[in-house]
Amino acid sequence: MDSMMNGMEEMSFENIKNLETGNIQIAYPDYWEEKEELPLENLIYLDQDVQESLENIDGLSGISPELRFSAHLNNGIDELPVMGLGIDPEHYKEVFTTGEYLVAGSMFTLGEYKAVIGEKLAQLMDLKINDYITLLVRTKDDTFNTIDVEMAGLLHTPHPMVNAGTVFVPLDIAQQALNVGNSISLIAVKVKPGYEENITETLNQNFRRKDSNLRAYSWRESAETVIALSAAKKAGIGLILSVVLLIGIVGIINNVVLSALERTEEIGMMKALGMREMEIVSVFMVEATGIGIIGSLVGCLLGAVGVGWLVKYGFDISYAGDMTTYGIPILNRLYGVWNLSAFGFLFILGIIVALLSSITPALWAARKDPVKAIYHR
Repeated sequence: MDSMMNGMEEMSFENIKNLETGNIQIAYPDYWEEKEELPLENLIYLDQDVQESLENIDGLSGISPELRFSAHLNNGIDELPVMGLGIDPEHYKEVFTTGEYLVAGSMFTLGEYKAVIGEKLAQLMDLKINDYITLLVRTKDDTFNTIDVEMAGLLHTPHPMVNAGTVFVPLDIAQQALNVGNSISLIAVKVKPGYEENITETLNQNFRRKDSNLRAYSWRESAETVIALSAAKKAGIGLILSVVLLIGIVGIINNVVLSALERTEEIGMMKALGMREMEIVSVFMVEATGIGIIGSLVGCLLGAVGVGWLVKYGFDISYAGDMTTYGIPILNRLYGVWNLSAFGFLFILGIIVALLSSITPALWAARKDPVKAIYHR
């Protein structure tokens, strides 16, 4: 269970980075505070200073300018509120893996009056490839405008919002319709593994050096709600696992205590032969430690087999339908992840519990009169 829950959490975080935020996002603080409302104020103007701040940074893999805006999708009959996302396809694929989830059609290029939407949204609005749609938008000047585009592609990703609430359009078309010039909402940045913290600090230093109010934000700052929910879920699962662990501990203690009590006659014989109390207790402690090592080792091996299967093959949940409908970031299979620290903790815990639980019953039996111990009196 721990492996599956950690696997789901890891897949969820990867989906956020690969389909929504990138590793780092660059925006003005005033925009960042209101980003959920998709404002057209406090936008970034792509000038030379901004571009120079992003150049020659070791570990930076790609940047993607984005213009996010609120829109209403109209198919000629029905209307639905959506998030419009203006992108440069060539830069976008350097940061995000969204294009890998195209199930029909293709991605557009700059200058084309075309759009890509999620398969769920297309089904909801009864749309298919080559259909025409209209996006009703409010411009920066607070006037109304429309973006008429042709359906170029359909997506089916592990991200529910991308599937059912986002319309991708060319960046230049969106900028023209919204009357924002060369401005964008934010810049998404992809970095190599292990470089995120250093590059975030480097970018912020570059912005301060150029007296810019721009700031680089980690993806974790965008996903604070998801991370908090994940932590709460892990706490609940941890409580359940603690109960299971407690049952296991009680079982270990029961076996060790019964083993010591059933051998009271043997303990009495040892004492009659001249063994001291602590020597008798030591014998049982060594024996219990051996039992703990063998039991913990067998348990860890069985657990490793199960986790190894989950990591390599995963658990097929496609029979239950499309999990993204319920907000679960999984398409077909749920994969587990290794948690070696948990294996180490449980291995040591099994040994310690077996060792400690052997002391009291062995000491009780060792302190009995040898005659009474031999004859169970």
